[in-house]
Amino acid sequence: MRARAALAVALTLAGCGRAERARERISRATEHPALLAFDWARPEGSLRMGPDEAASRIGSFDWDSSVSWSASNARTSARVQAAERHRLRQLAGGDFAVESDIDPGQGPGSETGRRVVWVKGMTYARSRFPASGAWRERPTDRGRDARRFRDESFLAADVVDLLGGALKLVPKGEATALGRPAKRYALVLDRQAFAPGPSRLGESPPAAGVDEDTKRRLAFLDGREPLAADGLLLADAATGVPLEIRLRASFKVRDDPDARVDLDLAGRLTAVGGAVGTVEPPSNALPDERKPKGVARALEAAGLRKKKAPSGEAEPEPDSDSE
Repeated sequence: MRARAALAVALTLAGCGRAERARERISRATEHPALLAFDWARPEGSLRMGPDEAASRIGSFDWDSSVSWSASNARTSARVQAAERHRLRQLAGGDFAVESDIDPGQGPGSETGRRVVWVKGMTYARSRFPASGAWRERPTDRGRDARRFRDESFLAADVVDLLGGALKLVPKGEATALGRPAKRYALVLDRQAFAPGPSRLGESPPAAGVDEDTKRRLAFLDGREPLAADGLLLADAATGVPLEIRLRASFKVRDDPDARVDLDLAGRLTAVGGAVGTVEPPSNALPDERKPKGVARALEAAGLRKKKAPSGEAEPEPDSDSE
């Protein structure tokens, strides 16, 4: 496995299925409030909690998180580092604003990022750089991709999944965060409990094989073996919502003993309840224009596209034999 695998892994982690299941649980809990009681016999549920569930428990909140990745190969001396930072404002009513910045470790100018807002039933999005990406409406999204992007930014569960059940939580007493009583847990690794899960290729891999980048990702995802992990969780004592998470983990790769992947995750709530600001639609957002109107106008001018008559009815297509 080449060193670029760390960045590839970071960009492929996603929790779409988990997010859908969380929304189903929240829907059921709305009808049966007792279901919202946090199960302290399974405190790992705090690490796996998504933003919808967290907001249903604790109300509006601001979340700030970062993760850094480092992949190295002792045989080739290759090494690459990548870093992500995510900021989320989630309102109890469902609206949210999320930002991500990704540095792939390829030098100045290689950084990327996105800003997404879901508010009043509309998705708005732009790139990290306003000059090259003004805010635009995304009416066809209906919040689906916006929520997926937000869930990927609330990323503790995806990192925990890499440890395949080997991460254990050890109670360490009480604490306080944001002025709220919290339960403290140490995160420790039980290597004997690690279970990698099914191959990401599934039971029927493509007959023609996969491309080189996919091979590198799969070399890690299917061949990862945790070497070490430690960290800290502060969970809100009243709701189980994670108030702070810190986790460091290292992996080797089964088919390449010289390869090593390290990650460092940090996330915390920075405001909750009335201390959280509003989420408003971006000012001067442009309409959705992923199909440039210039092309449509050119087709109309050439008689290859129907135009709308003043009455709203489409004008007939020009007769090709009239000239």
